Amino acid sequence: MRLFKSAMVGVALLSSTVAAQAEWPEQPIELVCATSAGSGAANWCLLMAELAGKELGQSIDVLFKPAGAGNEGAQYVSDRPADGYTWLQRNSSYGGYMNLPTFRPDPMDYEVPVEVEKFLYVVAVNGDSPYQTWEDLAAAMKASPEPIPVAANKPGSAHHLHLVKLFEAAGLPWQYVPYNGAGGAMRDTLGGHIDVAIGPPGIWAPHVESGAARMLMLINEEHVDRPGLAGLPIPSDFGMEYDMIHQVQGVFTKKGTPAEVNDRIAEAFLAVTETDEYKDYIEKNVHVVPTFSSDLDANTGRFRGLIGTMKTALTEAGLIE
Repeated sequence: MRLFKSAMVGVALLSSTVAAQAEWPEQPIELVCATSAGSGAANWCLLMAELAGKELGQSIDVLFKPAGAGNEGAQYVSDRPADGYTWLQRNSSYGGYMNLPTFRPDPMDYEVPVEVEKFLYVVAVNGDSPYQTWEDLAAAMKASPEPIPVAANKPGSAHHLHLVKLFEAAGLPWQYVPYNGAGGAMRDTLGGHIDVAIGPPGIWAPHVESGAARMLMLINEEHVDRPGLAGLPIPSDFGMEYDMIHQVQGVFTKKGTPAEVNDRIAEAFLAVTETDEYKDYIEKNVHVVPTFSSDLDANTGRFRGLIGTMKTALTEAGLIE
């Protein structure tokens, strides 16, 4: 009788768990973004929260936690239950952040139920800058007695690693100036406080159109025939051939999140990519290239491989031991 009762209790608990997962989400969700408001990634987080929230029938609150090179945001998610109610913005920058000695959470505590797209970046300057072309900037860097400062997102970010690899391939000295997001780097460049910056072309485009800024290079393997980017040179035009680390956007969930919940998240994002709002977003944001994947094992494996790639790049740049 006791065995029968235990079995019945087990079945009841299992049924309760399955029912709870089937009803997910029953409360608002949080999307934690390791960037500052106003950056290109911040705009992505806000749009995804709005559209995915509609698909799931729950509000998704965006929390911007850029402090500590991704530490604050990752720790926040790590401290929450693995129930799918707290997501972390998956970006390639985390592959670098997780190698820094200051990063506290275990990188293996995060899985990637969905990858959505990749971002392209440009090297840009103030509209009044003497650097009219990439060749002008390269010549100035070679001739300058002091390294020319270049602004980028936090140490270990995809922005930062793009510049490390670019200037390494070009054989040029430079001075890295870190910011909490591409928006701040752009603002100080527009204000004449910094010479050069890297960022998504979407946030630079209005300033380029007004004459306040100028794009010198698109960091990509191929030319892109889209408004504002057509005709921009790429590294290979100058003989620079190297492996690029692109910024891939998606979502992390905490390891242990039920498979059914991860599947619901991926389904919601797939539906998002088919909405008119998302298609309009792609049309307006020329730096966004769709790369959707809902294969959790493959996505997570790629990200963990990226951690190793970033470690090598950061070590070779002398930023970690």
